[in-house]
Amino acid sequence: MLRFLDNDSPFGRICGFLGTLIAANLMFVVSLIPVITAGAGLCGLYYTMLKLVRYKEVNPFETFWQGFRDNFKRATLTALGIAVLGVILVLDLRISAQMPGLLHYYTTVLYGVLIVVAVLAIYLFPVMVAFEGNMRELLKLSVYFAGGNLPETLMIAVLYVVPMLLTYSNRAMLPLAAFLWCLCGFAVIAFCSSMILMRRFRRHLEPLAHEVQAANERKILEEMRRLDG
Repeated sequence: MLRFLDNDSPFGRICGFLGTLIAANLMFVVSLIPVITAGAGLCGLYYTMLKLVRYKEVNPFETFWQGFRDNFKRATLTALGIAVLGVILVLDLRISAQMPGLLHYYTTVLYGVLIVVAVLAIYLFPVMVAFEGNMRELLKLSVYFAGGNLPETLMIAVLYVVPMLLTYSNRAMLPLAAFLWCLCGFAVIAFCSSMILMRRFRRHLEPLAHEVQAANERKILEEMRRLDG
C-alpha cells in the first residue's frame, strides 16, 4: 500500500534526487562562509552533480567532501587568481570609462576580456574535477570545451546569469530568493550545467559498464538491420 514511498518508486527517486540537491547545496553554502574555500566548495558541488548525472545516485555528503578535499589546493589558488584578475579588470573598466578620446573605447576590449575570463571560470572548475592534469592542461581543456560548442556555452552562461538577474529584479522578493539560493539554487544550476557538460565530457571519459553494454547492443542492432537489408 505504501510502495510509492519505497526508494525504487518514482516518488522515492524524486525525493532522493531532491535530497541530494539540497544536501550538496547546503554544504556548498557552508563552504562560502570562510570565502577562501569557495573554489574548493564549487569543485565539491560540481563533483557531486557530475557524479549524479552520470551514476544517477550518489551520497551527497561523501561525494561533496571528496571533491572538496581532492581539489582544495588548486581550486583555492584558481579562485583567488580569478578574483584578483576580475578586480583588476573591473578597476581598469572604471578608469577607462572616464578617459577621453580613443582610450574610452578601450572599455570594449576590457569587456571582451572579462567575458572570456568568466566563461573560462565557468568551465574550469567542472573540468578540474572531471579530468586529471596540471593547470595548463586543464586550461586548454576548458578553452576546448568552451569554444567547441558555442550554443552549449551560451546555455550554461544563461543558467548562471538569468537567475542572478531575476534575484535582483524585485527587491521585495529578495528574502524568498535568498532562501531558495540557500536551499537548492546553486545545486540546481550546477546540475543543469552538468547535464550539458556531461554530453561532451562523456566522450573523453572511460565509459561505464552499462554504457559499454548499450553501445554493444546498438552495434548488434545495426548489424542485424544491415543483414536484413
